[in-house]
Amino acid sequence: ASLVTAIIIPMTEFGIFATIGIFVAFLLVIFFLGAIFNVFAPKKVPENFSHHSEDLITRFLNFLGNSIVRKKGLIISIIIVVVIVSGFYVTQVKPDSSIEARLGLNNPITKSMDYFKDKFGGVDFLYVYTEAENVKHPYILRSIDKIQNYARRLPSLSQPTSISIFLTQLNEAMENKKIIPANPAKIDNLWFFAEGNEFVDSMIKDDDQSTVLQVRSKEMTSLVVEQSIQEVEQFIQQIPKTVKEIDMSQLSPEEREQYYPYIAEDIISSWQANGIDFNQTPIEELKEELIHIASMADTEFVRPGEDFIEEVISLSSLELEDFGITAAEIEPAIVNYLQSNLDGSLFIEDVTDQMNISEYDAEYLQNIIDSSIAIATEREKIQYAQEQIANISDLQLTQDDANYLWYLTDDYVYVPADEGEVSFSYRLTGIPVITNEVNKSIYDGQVKSMLTAFLVVFILLIVQFRSLLTGIVGIVPILLTIITAFGIMGIANISLNIGTMMVASIAIGAGIDYTIHFINRYKHEFTKNTEPVKAITMTLTGTGRAILFNSISVAAGCFVLAFSEIKMISEFAILIGSVMLISVVYTLLFLPILLHFIKFKEEKDVKQK
Repeated sequence: ASLVTAIIIPMTEFGIFATIGIFVAFLLVIFFLGAIFNVFAPKKVPENFSHHSEDLITRFLNFLGNSIVRKKGLIISIIIVVVIVSGFYVTQVKPDSSIEARLGLNNPITKSMDYFKDKFGGVDFLYVYTEAENVKHPYILRSIDKIQNYARRLPSLSQPTSISIFLTQLNEAMENKKIIPANPAKIDNLWFFAEGNEFVDSMIKDDDQSTVLQVRSKEMTSLVVEQSIQEVEQFIQQIPKTVKEIDMSQLSPEEREQYYPYIAEDIISSWQANGIDFNQTPIEELKEELIHIASMADTEFVRPGEDFIEEVISLSSLELEDFGITAAEIEPAIVNYLQSNLDGSLFIEDVTDQMNISEYDAEYLQNIIDSSIAIATEREKIQYAQEQIANISDLQLTQDDANYLWYLTDDYVYVPADEGEVSFSYRLTGIPVITNEVNKSIYDGQVKSMLTAFLVVFILLIVQFRSLLTGIVGIVPILLTIITAFGIMGIANISLNIGTMMVASIAIGAGIDYTIHFINRYKHEFTKNTEPVKAITMTLTGTGRAILFNSISVAAGCFVLAFSEIKMISEFAILIGSVMLISVVYTLLFLPILLHFIKFKEEKDVKQK
């Protein structure tokens, strides 16, 4: 009945129906079996038949009864050692509801899942569900980018999928920058090309107010899954959930200075999410260098050299072809333009004079060249940043890591603020989260059901025998049985799952049955014969025989299920069978010692008086 308190519904239902079944069995034994015996009366059996019998079981129980008191020190020592060892291994028992733990490594289903893990990264998904006023905002997209990069590095997670990845790839195709742009207007331009895309529509819902990041989960041990979930959650908690938007183009150079550190921190945090280890890197010096580079004006990276000019011409090649202008024809005008510190009037004059085009076309061409120069100077800035980082640190940046240096050219910065314009919330869900919650429920349910059962059984023992001391004595063998059973789980590396969590409740149920029978018979024999050893022997050869055969028969029935191909059922069968045998050992060996000690103390106290 204690399983009724379990959080997991199947276990609660099992507890309810098991209780009903036991109660019906009780009614049948009391009324139906009594009626059968009344009609078909059994042959009379001598009162001390078991005690006087010469069969092997009786001789063994007689020997056991005579030895228990004489060698109680040895028995107690052995039990103490067993309990200490079991207590140590109890700490090794962990909840695990993974497929491997439930079905076993050799099960065909498990093997199929292993194949999908190896070839496709897993069969389940961890979902990071994000809500915001507009999930298409650059800050939220960059936050998702960090989360997915961090998650993919964990051992049980791989292959993230999100709108952030989609937009990063789209921006790479459009601007040759594999990042999420910081400017909301650029994000809007990218969404224009993504409009109507089935993938995007499936990832964004509720009028652009919610999206999901999904990461494949390799269902390994529940402990690894739990650790991965905790690490992802801790990482997300470090990301500011509310920020204010700063348009750098609206600020003076002096005002911008206070926001460059946020750009540097954004780059470093993105690298950390990607797995860069800064233990051997002077991170403060690196941050200062990034701040310095971010504050440098783009004009400082204008290079009037041959390579720079060729890049500008290459970037403008399509428009130059439209005008019928060759690279050789435009090169002198670009050289003069760069040497004049980008004097627009000089460039227009050169172009109109040398290429015979209108002033309007010359102004348009200037805009094209200016855009190309801006792109080229940004590339020079990023190249310069890579060289400086290599000079001050041992960081080995991959191409993906180097892409985050494009943040140095951001024209928007997002600063943490309690009342910012941009905010988002998140929650984790998916099979890994459910598995993790099931594990917690199993553990909590195990503790709750075990405490409930202990309390109820203890109260019933006190009421049954009208003695607090007898109640304590009666509960001790049950407690030792549970400790030993969980110790066996730890030694055999059996996890706590939906099946094995019933062990404690069944151990209590079986143990209390044996305990009540034994104590009742002992009290009866002790009343007839005040010699404790004689009372123990009579109890063992009488009720002890029934307890022994009952435990062996029940254990044998359980051990049959040990041949099940389902690991969880096999482990459950082995544990329950073991519990029945362990319970009878403690009942027949340790309980008589406790009862003898109590009576001996009472007898000694009477003599002293």
